[in-house]
Amino acid sequence: MEYLRMFHYGFDIFVLRMKTKPNFFKDNIPFFLFLFLFSWIVIIHGELRNSTSWEDFRFFPDAPFWLFLRAVFIFWFVGVIKRNINKRITSKSSLLVNYVIFLSVGTLLYLVISSAFSLVISLSFGTFHRNYSTLFREFYRITNSLIDFIMFGGLSLAYLYYKESIKYQKQASSYKIEKVKSEISQLKSQLNPHFLFNNLNILDQLIEEDTERASVFLNRFSELYRYSLHSTNKELVSLEEELLFAEGYFKLMEEKYDGYYFMEIDRELFQKESKVPPFCLQVLIENVITHNKGTSKNPVYIQVQDDRGIKVVNNKIPFKNAKKGNGVALINLSKQYELLGANGIKINNLEERFEVVLPYLNEET
Repeated sequence: MEYLRMFHYGFDIFVLRMKTKPNFFKDNIPFFLFLFLFSWIVIIHGELRNSTSWEDFRFFPDAPFWLFLRAVFIFWFVGVIKRNINKRITSKSSLLVNYVIFLSVGTLLYLVISSAFSLVISLSFGTFHRNYSTLFREFYRITNSLIDFIMFGGLSLAYLYYKESIKYQKQASSYKIEKVKSEISQLKSQLNPHFLFNNLNILDQLIEEDTERASVFLNRFSELYRYSLHSTNKELVSLEEELLFAEGYFKLMEEKYDGYYFMEIDRELFQKESKVPPFCLQVLIENVITHNKGTSKNPVYIQVQDDRGIKVVNNKIPFKNAKKGNGVALINLSKQYELLGANGIKINNLEERFEVVLPYLNEET
């Protein structure tokens, strides 16, 4: 009865404290199950070690539950110590040093609290002379408390370290994802105005040359720009969408360069279940037109092929006295692919042709 009253007293205090942490049990169910099984193993192992035969083996079914309750209290206590010390640590020290501090401080405080609790209970139930009759009994009690705390406190800190590592990894992963998204948005923001201003410049020229062609150009451009606005916030679009956009963009260019440039797309590409960054093909087509002078007699041929990726290849007809470009568009496109977790684009600048190969992507990339 004496131990039963002690159990209820201690348990009521513990549960009262846990009300301030409604998710304490729910968030740590797997660890509590482990502590429960481990408590049984410790008790059974101890009894077997102290027995010389089955006749000597004595097992008290309530013993594992007492040990389990103590283990849960130590786990909670270690968590409290860890949170409070973390609030007071100002200098950056290694994680290992911090956890040694948690265990050391926790051990000292636990020994003080357990000794004070044992003393109060002994005085309350009149067992002081029996429990503190010899120095050996006190040494035995303190040693048991020390072993319990080092064992369960160590397991608790290992578990808390594991949870903290998982949380840190998730935060780092989330930060990395947000950083990648931000960088991709910045790269796309450099491409979009380029697309807009280049085409507005072409429109301005067509208005002076041929108002009817300018009107057709404006209608097609407005359709493409709607797609541009729709795709701006997307990291990936379907290959089919991008191919249709590329076709629309090339038709737009034909309003100004009709007969100077020709484009052929491998129809098998439309059947591919792949993803690509928005505007990637448009950038490559624009790059061909910018760096090659097509004429009606000597046109530039652009081919979009399925060749271990999306290959865009064209014959080279460079402008005379052309200034060497800085390749910002291709560099940005390659960075986009790398940020999306793929290999960068492949560029082959050959003597008679120029090739760019875009890797195939999917949603998991």
